[in-house]
Amino acid sequence: MQLTPHILPTANAIGDLLAARIVDRMTAKGDAPFLLGCPSGRTASPVYAALTRHAAEGSDLSRLVIVMMDDYVVPDARGEFHIVDPEASYSCLGFARRDILAPIAEACAAAGTVPPTELWTADPKAPEQFDARIAAAGGIDLFLLASGDSDGHIAFNQPGTPRATKTHIVDLGEATRRDNMGTFPEFTHLDMVPRNGVTVGIDTIARLSAEVAMILCGEHKREAFARITTAESYEADWPATIVTECRNAELLVDREAAALPV
Repeated sequence: MQLTPHILPTANAIGDLLAARIVDRMTAKGDAPFLLGCPSGRTASPVYAALTRHAAEGSDLSRLVIVMMDDYVVPDARGEFHIVDPEASYSCLGFARRDILAPIAEACAAAGTVPPTELWTADPKAPEQFDARIAAAGGIDLFLLASGDSDGHIAFNQPGTPRATKTHIVDLGEATRRDNMGTFPEFTHLDMVPRNGVTVGIDTIARLSAEVAMILCGEHKREAFARITTAESYEADWPATIVTECRNAELLVDREAAALPV
């Protein structure tokens, strides 16, 4: 299904809209956990900042479950993969702790409310169990999605990823690794970027999400904007086009990404 973009002035405007939606959806769900699928890095940061403001204003976020979509992994001496040290700035698990949960917890403490504490990541030793865990919980209530700038990767799914892919270990291509050099400035040369990751699959996103929001912000996302707005179904050479096959999908774009005057 071809998507019509919802264009907002800025990334912060998109963050405000989505955070308000998350709070509304969570309230409507009552006492049940609310699973929020999350990318690390720049794209969804305005959403996380806006959620922190809602927490500061007294919103009940205690039932929020942060479900991370991917992380870097490295092999040990036996060749078994492990998630990178959470203390590393490029750790997605570390990002979730530091940049999503910690600010919300601080805001909740000031407001006298209960903070969210649940954080889910895939185990690289048994990645297939992640899909089963999500399915057993009723699926992702809202998945925040982002597209790679130059190759259309979504989570760590590389160009050419089959539509039916579940959570898995992946070899990261050079384009994805270069994109992530922009996210983590400590990566001063390509060899510093890990070569492997664990990631939710294309099918994980489409099959296990009740609602998705693809976020495109900034001039560097114009190629992604062009590819996603013209796609009618999944195109394996640009994996982020899976958004066209997701239930209740929305494409949220700022004016820079849409090449409109700011």
